[in-house]
Amino acid sequence: LSPSAPQLPTPQPRSSSAAPWTDDSWSSSSSPSLAMPRSIQYSEKYSDEIYEYRHVILPSEVAKVAPKSKLLSETEWRGLGVQQSRGWEHYAIHKPEPHILLFRRPLGTDPVTGKVPEGSKGQVTEVPNAQTVTAH
Repeated sequence: LSPSAPQLPTPQPRSSSAAPWTDDSWSSSSSPSLAMPRSIQYSEKYSDEIYEYRHVILPSEVAKVAPKSKLLSETEWRGLGVQQSRGWEHYAIHKPEPHILLFRRPLGTDPVTGKVPEGSKGQVTEVPNAQTVTAH
């Protein structure tokens, strides 16, 4: 190096608050787009007028044993290691990516009890059938 070359900063250890999709949380793969997380990854919540939603990405070793053609009960998804507050339901299956679980709960759901506020638009009066979403 010449004396006038700029000095590069010394790499610093990553903080524990690093974003979940950064390199440290993904397994190595020849193609970054095909990488699977090494631990369960949780999206931020997003919502419409009735529900709040989130998706959960299962690591490959968990996805291999997870049922792919049925909606999971709370007991089943908790048994896979998914940890989230009460009231979430696995509501749809995205066939191209069955390792991504899609969850929703009515807006205003108490996260401790899982109870839906009386008169909420998202109150379920009957158990919905499994939905399968396909890519277009």
